[in-house]
Amino acid sequence: MNRAFPLSLIVACVALAGSARAQTPVTTDYPGLETGKMWTFDVPPLEYWAKRYGFRPDPAWLEHARLSAARLPGCSASFVSSDGLVMTNHHCARGCIASSTKQGEDLLENGFYARARGEERPCEGMTLDQLEGIADVTDSVNAAVPAGTAATRAAELRRAAGLRLERACAAAVSHAFCQVVPMYRGGQYKLYRFRRFSDVRLVFAVEAQIGFFGGDPDNFTYPRHDLDLTFVRAYENGQPARTPHHYRWSKSGSSEGDLVFVIGNPGSTGRLNTIAQLEYLRDVQYPAQLAQLDRQIGVYHRLSELDPQRAAALRNTLFGLENSRKAIGGYQSGLLDPQLMARKRQWEQSFRARVQSDPAMRRQYAGAWTQIADGRRQLAAIDVRRRYSGFGAYGSRLLQFAGLIVRHPVETAKPDSARLLPFRDASRTGLERALYSATPVDTVQEMALLTAYFEALAGELAASDPVRKAALGTRTPEGAAREMVRASQIVTADQRRAMVQGGAAAIAASSDPFIALARTLDPLDRDIQRQVTALTDREAQQDERVARALLAVYGSSVAPDATFSLRISDGEVRRYPMNGTVAQPYTTFHGLFDRWAAFSGTAPWNLPARWIERRDSLALETPLNAASTNDIIGGNSGSPVINRDAEVVGLIFDGNIEQLPYRFLFSEERGRSVWVDCRGIVEALRRVYDAGALAEELLR
Repeated sequence: MNRAFPLSLIVACVALAGSARAQTPVTTDYPGLETGKMWTFDVPPLEYWAKRYGFRPDPAWLEHARLSAARLPGCSASFVSSDGLVMTNHHCARGCIASSTKQGEDLLENGFYARARGEERPCEGMTLDQLEGIADVTDSVNAAVPAGTAATRAAELRRAAGLRLERACAAAVSHAFCQVVPMYRGGQYKLYRFRRFSDVRLVFAVEAQIGFFGGDPDNFTYPRHDLDLTFVRAYENGQPARTPHHYRWSKSGSSEGDLVFVIGNPGSTGRLNTIAQLEYLRDVQYPAQLAQLDRQIGVYHRLSELDPQRAAALRNTLFGLENSRKAIGGYQSGLLDPQLMARKRQWEQSFRARVQSDPAMRRQYAGAWTQIADGRRQLAAIDVRRRYSGFGAYGSRLLQFAGLIVRHPVETAKPDSARLLPFRDASRTGLERALYSATPVDTVQEMALLTAYFEALAGELAASDPVRKAALGTRTPEGAAREMVRASQIVTADQRRAMVQGGAAAIAASSDPFIALARTLDPLDRDIQRQVTALTDREAQQDERVARALLAVYGSSVAPDATFSLRISDGEVRRYPMNGTVAQPYTTFHGLFDRWAAFSGTAPWNLPARWIERRDSLALETPLNAASTNDIIGGNSGSPVINRDAEVVGLIFDGNIEQLPYRFLFSEERGRSVWVDCRGIVEALRRVYDAGALAEELLR
């Protein structure tokens, strides 16, 4: 039976003063690095830190470290002054920088510095979250699901329970944003309460070229020479926010061998995945994703080469796609590594053996791995159909419009709770904004994307497949794409609005080629999504069994997978073996200018003009980037790197390519976090950007 949550639980959550006091700290020995070091603040591994580093932070240190950190959409950040000054990466603030740009400016290209508070510019749509408290709500979420509930219904009940907890939490405090976060893949549930800042303003941004020096070739590599840096400021009631908890700036920086912590929000890891789940990623999901990314990147590069104006518009899109391509390729390389997979199998076998050795655990958990493997085989069998039954088409706007139009009369006729999410009343504004957008459809881009999509479709679907027949018939991919775009009657917002207003009859009678294709795709996609949902919901139940087994065997001394929730990761500044030699722990401005000169200043190793002009003013021996053994992944971008005194010594912006396979099995051997050194930041602010006042705000 679905139970209401007691008021005492909500009050306890809202009143929680410090997450470090929420649970008893870990006291067991650290069982190994395989599951990594992404620790939560409510269960810090105090004994492990004391044993390994001789460092045992007290609750006040942990509370200060937590409250000085912040989260941006998709990234991490930190407060670095008492006046709401926030540090993050340039690539995390690209949307803010773009929205702050006025006509005739190119702040992404040329940078920005507000020399007075009145010149700080609003970041449209950016929010900033500060984690104020954590409460364990596992019992409450699980109590909402009666024993024996079917998988899909159980998932619905858990989601509903989480929403009730979030709403009650947010209603109790005016500034709060609340989120129920699954840990250990559903083995635990935590309620995170954030203080949300909705007025965020741009203070300083470097030029894109120095923020991403070396471009895609240097991405996920080390040694690096990037100043991937932006400062924004949180405001409340029109004034800079008062932030007594903020990281102070280290004047001396770090040295090789120093203990450092990364405080941030890692997005997603798969270290608790079973072998069957990893093999699915290796053999099914990643190859398909990489093939799609290669085709999309190829399209956007060809379009960019033909039109400089379009190239500027596609800059952010290409940045994201190329970053994803390199990341996923790195993840897959680990799964293709026989040694890493052998280590993972050994770890899983050891874990399962401990489950088997205990009669009670064997009865409760032993069958979960077999059921997960069976579900993954079924997902693999329908994967190709799933990929080509939807409306994504590599980003084709016209096919996405057609999908929304075809589904509109069917979905809006249903009760609100029974509709697909985009058609629910709460999503109406977003749906109408997307469907009736005044942004013109780029028909040249549409044809190019559809051609690439249809080429992939033709290579994987049989000639008799209904999707291939509807999309291509007897035409070539290029011919089909060209004819469809030229004949489309939903290119403008007015055309789309008229089609929707015409209702089911107008949609059924439409000769628009995209509407016709969407009519074929709609029932196929609904059917395949029902199958996928049933399989993934059943797998989620088995994941929870594996998670409970993990907690029963190891307790919380095993770090949970990343969930884009705040974590603290320990590490040391360390060199590592690379290409038959050793990678240095720090790079310097010397190295930056050497790399620029070695490539004769050609892109992507070119430098902004002011850097060349100010070269002689810099202390070239100043550290610029550094490498450490901290455990990070996507989402950690913008994380502060702090020392034992909770002082900023760096700013995370990347990991090396050797680290990418550690998404699934962590190691400190050669994987490294890569960060901007605090000394390089201050040197650049003072000597290159004439931003002495900003440097002083950091150092005071």
